[in-house]
Amino acid sequence: MGADSLLRRALKATLRPLLTESTYSYLQGLAKVVDIRRGKWYEPELDLLSVAVRSGDHVLDLGANYGLYTYHLSRAVGATGHVYAFEPLPFTHRTLALVTRLLGLRNVTIVPKGCSDVTGTAVFRLPIQKSGAPGAGQAHMGRRNDERPGSEAQVRWDRTTKVECEVVALDDYLPRLENLSLIKSDIEGAELLAFRGAVRTIERHHPSVICEINPWFLDGFGLRLHDLVAFFTDRGYGLYRYTPAKKLAHVMSLDDVVEDNYVFVHADRVLQFAPLLDGHR
Repeated sequence: MGADSLLRRALKATLRPLLTESTYSYLQGLAKVVDIRRGKWYEPELDLLSVAVRSGDHVLDLGANYGLYTYHLSRAVGATGHVYAFEPLPFTHRTLALVTRLLGLRNVTIVPKGCSDVTGTAVFRLPIQKSGAPGAGQAHMGRRNDERPGSEAQVRWDRTTKVECEVVALDDYLPRLENLSLIKSDIEGAELLAFRGAVRTIERHHPSVICEINPWFLDGFGLRLHDLVAFFTDRGYGLYRYTPAKKLAHVMSLDDVVEDNYVFVHADRVLQFAPLLDGHR
């Protein structure tokens, strides 16, 4: 049964109304463990971890969800490295804790907080699926304005519930790290807020960044795609996308950026990716 198969969706619709939240969380965690172990849940950019991350590194997983990247990052950094997995939603971080425990991930710290440009609290909106199950992967800060043109394509849920969560500025929260090699960020349009809160950390380590970019979500926070990209290009980074040919292609124009995962690579780290760069011989 695939990670988002028709059968699984049917089971969710049938079982969710009959189960307590803790029981549903446990079953959700078990399902995610199976999906991860069997490779049923995968994103192409996970291929990049073998060149972006080395044993002993520190890495950040912002918007860890149910642990897909957390698992692969844990394996990449090894016993002497460490993963900080940030997930603010209570249901989701409880399930993530179960996933990491069942997978035996001892080099992971789960942080039950979101990431922003300031430390404090924020209201999140958690989409609710028709089955009544939480749509955790689409949870977002409530300050994002979704009531504007384009919502018919981007808002893929019928209702949401409000959840108040703690958020942190990473520069203030993180301990002193020796070698931060990678940040993965998938936080539904709030990415630039998190990066602004981590500016000192980014300028010190120049980590590679795997980032979901959705221009429409950015706009909901009053941010432009140019703002996000310029944050990195002003600091010596290039913007790339990982192609179906398993190459990193330089993004030459912001007009080519659509909803997808992208990779920011600092000039200091380009040699790490040289075999993958489009056009490399």
